[in-house]
Amino acid sequence: MANVKAYDTAAGRRYRVRYRTPQGKQTDKRGFVTKAEANAWAANVEVDKLKGI
Repeated sequence: MANVKAYDTAAGRRYRVRYRTPQGKQTDKRGFVTKAEANAWAANVEVDKLKGI
């Protein structure tokens, strides 16, 4: 399951998605401007993992 957290930058607040790859390694993707964008991307990752992509 992915985790969305906010963090602050000089350009303003951004969001980071932390998730596990199918191999079990924890990784993240940063730089989402809105929390909704981050949540949508995280949901896409989870669906791809279930599909085996």
